[in-house]
Amino acid sequence: MYGVLVWPPEDLRVFMEGLQAAHGVRGFGPPHLNLRQPFEWPYEEEALRLALSGILRGHAPFRVRLGRWGFFPQGVVYLRAYGGRAFQRLYHALEPLAPPLKEIEGPSYIPHLTLALGLSPEEAQALAESLPLPGRRSFMVKEVALVRGRDEGELLEVARFPLV
Repeated sequence: MYGVLVWPPEDLRVFMEGLQAAHGVRGFGPPHLNLRQPFEWPYEEEALRLALSGILRGHAPFRVRLGRWGFFPQGVVYLRAYGGRAFQRLYHALEPLAPPLKEIEGPSYIPHLTLALGLSPEEAQALAESLPLPGRRSFMVKEVALVRGRDEGELLEVARFPLV
């Protein structure tokens, strides 16, 4: 399984990981913003790097604004993110790369950074309503990471691409 994502700035990562530790929850891998639903790639990894490099060419850095905490009924707690047209353009440019592993978001994808997975709907709602907002309200997306998922729920970065 592969993913295309954005790592948050260090202070936001530390803030979210601190909340995860304090509440005994976790997401899939470190906090991140998905630009593409997880997918399988049947060819060589180098072909994926080349394809991704071509798709990302021409996409400039952009700002992501951070919103409030929310939750999905499937037991997911997340921090809402808003990237505007630049995010939508990049998200849609990445869609044809490969079919998603599992259609989770579809066309109604809500950009977010996941804090917790696997909670009951009630636990997710209670947690989302109790969390403090991060100190920062936005960050610049200057690069994109290609990651490969591991069985242990970890993400291994295999390439990084600057946006120019």
